[in-house]
Amino acid sequence: LPQDKRGLYGAYYVSRVEDVCVVDDVLAVEGEEYDLEEFEGYSMEKDELESVVGSPWKLRLRLADEEGRGMQIHCRMSEDYLDIRKGMNVVGILLSTSREFVKLAAMTDFCVLDAVGGPVWVGDYPYLDKDKFLRTLGENGIADSLVDIIYDDNDYYEEEEEEEEEFYDDDDDSRDDDYDSDDNNLEEGDTGMLQKLK
Repeated sequence: LPQDKRGLYGAYYVSRVEDVCVVDDVLAVEGEEYDLEEFEGYSMEKDELESVVGSPWKLRLRLADEEGRGMQIHCRMSEDYLDIRKGMNVVGILLSTSREFVKLAAMTDFCVLDAVGGPVWVGDYPYLDKDKFLRTLGENGIADSLVDIIYDDNDYYEEEEEEEEEFYDDDDDSRDDDYDSDDNNLEEGDTGMLQKLK
């Protein structure tokens, strides 16, 4: 049988949040993005954009794996997403008719594992059995590796804070509060895959 007739291949996409924002349309360009912090107090029930134009606000999530392969996803904005921040660990499942995942056929909802208050599920439709998915991550070792990453990140940030405290004097006004980072340019559809499903 031709490869595209053999059904779907599945793979975990283990990544981090590179950027998170809100848009009014999936085609919105970078200059039309809104910071998630601006939506404090938002609720789906009282979505002002939907009440005016009939279409709700949308979350835009840019993800990248450890090799820099990234993807951009959109879904309806929800109050559940307000605590998502850059750097959080995300896992989902990608599906493709190609063993090499040259082209995606579908993707599931994504789980932001280290969000405040517990895992947050991002997606317009709950494809995954949440409890079974998290249990499977624990069984195949992915969850353990992510826990190690989270602890390593915390140690790194604590060391950074300690170094800053040692470097800057409390009365020193020369500290620059504006820090510009070089963000990776992630193209929609450029996907990465770390581990095939068992």
